[in-house]
Amino acid sequence: GLGDVYKRQVIYNTKLLGVFLTADCKWHENTSYIVSKAKKKIWYLRRLKALGASIETLLEMYQKSARSVLEFGAPLWTEGLTQKNKKDIERVQKTCFKVILGQHYSSYENALNVLEQDLLEERRLSISLKFAKKCTKHRKVKHLFKRRNNKRAKNKYNTEFEEPRVNSARGEKGPLSFLTRLLNNNVA
Repeated sequence: GLGDVYKRQVIYNTKLLGVFLTADCKWHENTSYIVSKAKKKIWYLRRLKALGASIETLLEMYQKSARSVLEFGAPLWTEGLTQKNKKDIERVQKTCFKVILGQHYSSYENALNVLEQDLLEERRLSISLKFAKKCTKHRKVKHLFKRRNNKRAKNKYNTEFEEPRVNSARGEKGPLSFLTRLLNNNVA
């Protein structure tokens, strides 16, 4: 009957809180979505530039409208990005910098220096580390980041947090494993 149809229905992808999740645990659809959405903001930059906006104003507009889209939910999906995903995301920033600098644009590396900006990949890691540190202190989620119990264990592994046990390579690229590794790699 009709009830059997609903029981067999499988959802292979969904948008949850602004992030696309897929059954294969890959981030192509989410990357495509954020890149497309951020590219639409380039028109605003071009329009503002044509109206005589300063570099500072254009940069601020980029940060608030396009970059924020490219970084939304980054701690969740950063580790799962492919090289192509990373290039697609970075290309949006490169294009925005070309618009912002106009005839003064010579290379992406130079634009990063002139505008005093970081690669988006570096920013995602920084955002993810900051998020992980906050999680270790938040009463509702700190239990997910298990601290090593004794000093010898910390010295033996040179880590403060136990890596979650996972059964697959896909699990190792999951957000909890990624955030735990970030925390352990940044223990001072």
